[in-house]
Amino acid sequence: MAYPTIGELNGRFGAAGRVAFREGPGGAPLAVLAGPYGSCEVSLHGGQVLSYRALGFQDALWLSPLAAFGEGEAIRGGIPVCWPWFGKAPEGAPEGTPSHGFARRAAWHVEGCEYDARETRLTLGLSEAEATAPAFPFAYRLTLEIALGECLRLDLQTRNLGDRPFTYSEALHAYLRVADARQARLVGVGGKTFDFGDAATVDEVIAQADVVAILRDPVAGRGLAMSADDAAGVVVWHPALEHGLADMPLEGPRKFVCVEPANPRQTDGEITLGPGQAHTLTLRLQPLTLQEDA
Repeated sequence: MAYPTIGELNGRFGAAGRVAFREGPGGAPLAVLAGPYGSCEVSLHGGQVLSYRALGFQDALWLSPLAAFGEGEAIRGGIPVCWPWFGKAPEGAPEGTPSHGFARRAAWHVEGCEYDARETRLTLGLSEAEATAPAFPFAYRLTLEIALGECLRLDLQTRNLGDRPFTYSEALHAYLRVADARQARLVGVGGKTFDFGDAATVDEVIAQADVVAILRDPVAGRGLAMSADDAAGVVVWHPALEHGLADMPLEGPRKFVCVEPANPRQTDGEITLGPGQAHTLTLRLQPLTLQEDA
């Protein structure tokens, strides 16, 4: 898909002081949303939120300085959309089929922008005419609404446009920024407390409906509150310092923790939609002072 020009996007969807488009890394358009409570940036490549700055706080999201932004690449950081599968490609998929689906590598289109006194909203879309794979030969419509208000809210809706059922899995793979992961602590997931260090990788998929969690970041003096609706599970991922990932600097794991609301096949959380049916996964993220989240 060829993107509209920046001039076309600003002429059709821009709004002074609230929504503007500019060229982003790799040449894909970047939407900049602003409102009374902060700002965020969204790349049309992958339909991916790259930053979220609530008023009075530093960026809540981590973006790798080595992230790849080229056509067909997966951007390391922000909030990638893992869809229509989370994890490895489905059994029987052709060799080379990417992990975590094709939505995070696809070119999304803008469906609309709205704003009022409290929120700025951007809606992006993707369909089988724009992105598909042999492992997912179905007619679908995927929409992502990004709402910037007192919190950042993402609503990922999947609709079956075909005449037969399909099954999919998904996750909103949030890279939450911390000053030092070795001193960060995640509470509210799986009835346990997660601590993060350099030595071992943390990679857990936990069956937990509609997670409500707080990532405490004492070095930054901040907490990050996360909640989700219509999620069957949550994924907690943090690579060891010796991670071997080409698009992440060696010290990268000290700067983020991934907490992801999901409907993953690993916990039998996959969604099956009949013709005309739809499902929406919602993520909310809000920074708090440590006094507020105590």
